[in-house]
Parts: sequence; structure tokens; C-alpha cells
Amino acid sequence: MVETTNLEVVTPSATLVSEPVEMVVVPGADGQIGALPRHSKVISSLDRGLVDIFNNNKISSQIMIDGGIAEINETSVTILAERAEKIDKANKQVLEEKLLTYQSQENHNDQNIADLAKKNSSFMKAVLDKIG
Repeated sequence: MVETTNLEVVTPSATLVSEPVEMVVVPGADGQIGALPRHSKVISSLDRGLVDIFNNNKISSQIMIDGGIAEINETSVTILAERAEKIDKANKQVLEEKLLTYQSQENHNDQNIADLAKKNSSFMKAVLDKIG
């Protein structure tokens, strides 16, 4: 039987993933971090990039995150990210519509709304670039 570690990817609005996986590779602020079962305890800030999820000795899925924090220990990997999208489940048309909505808010009178729209637009562009 293959050893696994429990992966959770959490955003403020949802838990995107909560499942056992063989290995996870996350975009750490100082470089890629590969986490296997029985990994030593690590807390790391994350950059924008892909989380590679491995099962059956290959990448089974990918999630684009917009930075965040990862907590890795012997039995689990928990990723807290402000924004995240499953690449293999992404609907290009829906993402393009979200991008247009965010772009329309970039010049909003409320600076907080404008700033958030710019961050969301930037992230949607990165996701769309990744899915092609």
C-alpha cells in the first residue's frame, strides 16, 4: 500500500481540496518544496504558482495559487491561499468572464474595490495563461 499525506487547499471562500495524496510540490518563497508522507515540520510563505499533486507516481492535478502559507508536517500539507483555481477543472469561458468583471472594477471610485479587482485580474490572467 502506498503511503499518503493529507492535502488541504483552503481559500477564504472554500476548501478546494481535502484528500490523501502521494506527494505535493508547492511554490515556496525560496523555491519549490516537495512534501512526502513523514515530512519534517515546515511553515513557509508561498509565491504565486502551481501546486503539483502527485498520485500513482505522476502529477494527477494542479492548482494555481496566488501566494499564501503552507504548513507541512508528518501527516498533512495545509495550504492557505487568498485565491486558488483548479487547473484541470477550470472552465476557460467562466474564467474569461470573471476577468472581464474584475477588469471593469479596476477604476472603481472606492480604492479598496479597485485594488482587489487588480489583484483578481492579475491572478485570472495567470490562470488563463496556464490553461492556454
